[in-house]
This record gives sequence, structure tokens and C-alpha cells, in this order.
Amino acid sequence: MDIGKFKASRGRLTAWIMIPPVLIVGLGLTSFALKLQSEWKLERAQVLQELLPRAAASQAEADALFQEFLASESGAITSEDELISFLQNAAHQADFVVDSLKVERRESAANNQAAVLTASVKGTGTFLAVQTFMGDAAMRQYLLSESSLQISQGGKSSGAESCRAEIRFELILFDTSKMDEGA
Repeated sequence: MDIGKFKASRGRLTAWIMIPPVLIVGLGLTSFALKLQSEWKLERAQVLQELLPRAAASQAEADALFQEFLASESGAITSEDELISFLQNAAHQADFVVDSLKVERRESAANNQAAVLTASVKGTGTFLAVQTFMGDAAMRQYLLSESSLQISQGGKSSGAESCRAEIRFELILFDTSKMDEGA
């Protein structure tokens, strides 16, 4: 190469002097940006790696709790007839005489995954029989609750004071097939 060409053309000399440092700085900044990006991704992956086992354990605990509520002692009730049978059995065991039992189904206002069965029970028995009936029914079906209770005093039967009771139960029915599809 002839040095004279560089002395004669100032642009060529400037280009030969400036291009290598500009390339070095450009490649250095690019590699530094890529390094920072990969470090951020690594940090996020490590945080996620630490959180995932805890999240999976929490989900497993929630699933176990939910399954416990669905599978109660007397089995999950899925229809109106099963609720009628369940309440009649619970009343018979508690010596509560059921005069009328009416069950209605309605959809939950909160979401479309749950229906609610509402049972209106009218019957007679001692105050202890009414308490036993309500307690046994609620204990054997976790999602069954009493929404209203009216007790009026009746007469005396066989030495114990009887009363008339009107009890309104509500049972939440979960459609687990919709939950599985949504998950």
C-alpha cells in the first residue's frame, strides 16, 4: 500500500482511522445489551423456578380441600331426588317427622359453574330432634347450609314438648366438568 494515497485523500485517511474504533464500540455495545438481556431472562427464570414448586403445592392443597368438600361422608349429591332422600334419611335418624319437603333448582348468580338446590322442609318433632336433624344434615354434606328456620311451639307428645319447624336448606352443586375444561 502506498502511504501517499492516504496523504492525498483526507476522507480515505479519516475512514481508515475512524471505522475500526466505531466497529469495536458498536459490537461492544451490542454484546453488552445482549448480555444484560440474557441476565434478566436468567433472573426471571430463576425466580419462576423458585415460585413454581410453591405454587404447585398451593394448588394441590386447594384441590385436596375442594375434593374434601365435594366428597362428603354420605357422597356427593347431584340431583333433587338425592337431596330429598338424604334429608328424609337424616330426619328419620333424628326422630324428626317430615310433613312436606319441596326441592327447587336455580342457577347461581355468581357464575355458571354452580347450581343451587333449595329445599323447604316442614315437620314436627322435639326441639332436640330439630337441632339434631339440622346438625347431622349440615355435618354430612359440607356444602349444605340452613338459610332460614322458623319454629313454633306445638303441644306435648309422650312427655316431651313438640314443635313445628320450617327449615330452608341450600346446597351448592359444582359442575366439575366445566371446571376441568376451564383449567
